[in-house]
Amino acid sequence: MTTLYNPIAHEVCIYPELNEAPFNPCECIGKSVSDMVISFDQNFIVTYLNEKAAQLLNYKQEEVIGFHIIELFPKSQLEFLEILLQEVLEKRQIYNRRSCFSVRGKKQLPVSISFSSIAQDDTTNFIMIAKDDRQLVKATEELKKKNAELETLIYRISHDLKGPLASMNGLFQLIELEPDNVEATQNYMQLIKKSAKRLEEKLLGLLELGLAKKNEIEYTSIPVREKLNDIITDLQSFPGKEKVIIHLTATESFNFHTEEKLFQSIMQNLIENSIKYRKPNISDAVTKVSVRKYKDGIKIKVKDNGLGMDKDLQKRAFDMFYRGHNHTEGSGLGMFIVKTHVEKLGGEIGIKSTPQMGTEVWLYLPDPTLQKKNHSKLLVTL
Repeated sequence: MTTLYNPIAHEVCIYPELNEAPFNPCECIGKSVSDMVISFDQNFIVTYLNEKAAQLLNYKQEEVIGFHIIELFPKSQLEFLEILLQEVLEKRQIYNRRSCFSVRGKKQLPVSISFSSIAQDDTTNFIMIAKDDRQLVKATEELKKKNAELETLIYRISHDLKGPLASMNGLFQLIELEPDNVEATQNYMQLIKKSAKRLEEKLLGLLELGLAKKNEIEYTSIPVREKLNDIITDLQSFPGKEKVIIHLTATESFNFHTEEKLFQSIMQNLIENSIKYRKPNISDAVTKVSVRKYKDGIKIKVKDNGLGMDKDLQKRAFDMFYRGHNHTEGSGLGMFIVKTHVEKLGGEIGIKSTPQMGTEVWLYLPDPTLQKKNHSKLLVTL
């Protein structure tokens, strides 16, 4: 009889001896689970590994047989491994210890490893079951990044809201001190209005970020040219719009499936930026908006002849709260929101710019209905 502790099922299994062929419990487990399975003897020499382990370690199965178990781990893990193997020799059960394997010719593979002993006849061997943790590591890094962004957002928003509120409170106190001074009161009211506008911009930025965090995307069919015309029309009262000519190039009858609110936010922010960062004191400020079908979706370009950006500014253009030019008011969230929305829709975005020559922002947005059709055609072909 063979007694085997299965660390996956957390139970002891007793197997009868088979007359037809020698019974290999490691091979039995190796074929029955989707994780990597590696066994080794009391000298820590590898005696078996399943196909999954060989594939992820980039070896053939027979190549690893005879390896010392230490050879499967990078040097940075040796101290950790020595302690772990000592626990194994003491017949302790070990579950989900985080480590990493050395992969031949490639980067390290993050894993969670569990050890158990195998008693068969008069010998004791050991079995290691390792889970591929690449997705877990990726998700953890994404979570850390989002938490850092959230902390930065909370700090910056609280700081940015505090300024306008303090300014407004101070101005109200001045009005109370000079209730009969009409001229001063009018001046203070203009300053209060300006502070209120700054508050509004911050709050609108927060609302747009909240929109990007929605888990579900509601796709609808929108007439692209008509939608862009509406966005441009709504910007007629935007400060500086009267000094910029906007040219739109898009097919009249072209419909596109996307999330309408995200699409509107993307295009409104891009066109507003082209207006904000126009060259001052010129009469030929132009913004060109073009749309064309591209791959399984559309490619949009928003190009202006404004202030432009050098290479350092371009690298930080999509950073949260970054404002490349200080002569305009803004939350510093516009381009960060644009990039967040584009990625939410599964698209790509890039920027090309030259100082004093202008900026071109391009983006690609996929149409999920076209992607499904092309995928179905591919399956039929196969």
